[in-house]
Amino acid sequence: MADFKFEPMRSFIYVNVAKEDYRPLLQRWLYKTHVPDSISQFEPYVTKYAFYPSYPCPPDGDRFGYAKMQLTEHHWLVSDLDPRLGIKAIAETFPPEVLLWQGNITPEILEMMKNGPGPEAASEEDGDIGNEARSTNVEGANPFIFCFCPMWWEDDIKGAGRNIEDGANYRWNFAIGYPDGVSTEEGDKWLFEEVIPIFEKAPECTRILHSKVKKEINGGTGMEHVFEMFFENQSAWHKVAVEDTKALAKPAWAQQDEFPFLKPYHKIIGCCVSDFTMSNNLANYRGYMPRR
Repeated sequence: MADFKFEPMRSFIYVNVAKEDYRPLLQRWLYKTHVPDSISQFEPYVTKYAFYPSYPCPPDGDRFGYAKMQLTEHHWLVSDLDPRLGIKAIAETFPPEVLLWQGNITPEILEMMKNGPGPEAASEEDGDIGNEARSTNVEGANPFIFCFCPMWWEDDIKGAGRNIEDGANYRWNFAIGYPDGVSTEEGDKWLFEEVIPIFEKAPECTRILHSKVKKEINGGTGMEHVFEMFFENQSAWHKVAVEDTKALAKPAWAQQDEFPFLKPYHKIIGCCVSDFTMSNNLANYRGYMPRR
């Protein structure tokens, strides 16, 4: 390990559930299989591994790419994608059904992965397919969005000094990118000169934090920025994100008619979560113990 690059960073995985019938299946896999699998692999070089369950999807949330399951956050000491970390005594269990439950593949793709001939066929016995699965992007489904950022927020845009006694926080964490053909410079000009000022001026938005995505780690899965904005509750979020943004002009490159004008789950994705989670897994996980 002496020659590994010490590179503290955090990552955000936006976990959607494609339909409510899949929620029990996805939750069981996450807590019964995935948490202990993950801890056994990366405990030596991860300092935080937490699940923040999504608050219920707000009205109009789907057009913002609302991830209805959870926000997964890691704090890394080295890059998990270093090829030397691919040698594992026990392979990760990542059945392709998980990608269906999350909306990352279609039922037809699942059948091809399980039964089709050729290298695309896969099953949970095929080895460590976790990182491969986490780069999934197939037509007709939503990509797996996995954003790496600096360990600490880069820009404190609004609300510095807010503390835990100032009230409850309904925290909208979201990643955003731009359509093909729109340069980062053009997209950033629109985002920081037209969009962010609306949230800065709104009293309902109490905090704004920002970091750029570290695209050198995994390409950024199509995203440029990660923001976190605080509100008091769902109604306050809706008032600013949906009502106040109606004044924005539709850009020429818009992928939908209403703000955020971007293709949901592809160029914008996020969810609203609380300050606190019981699923701070390195500290709290004690096994999958079902209720009596």
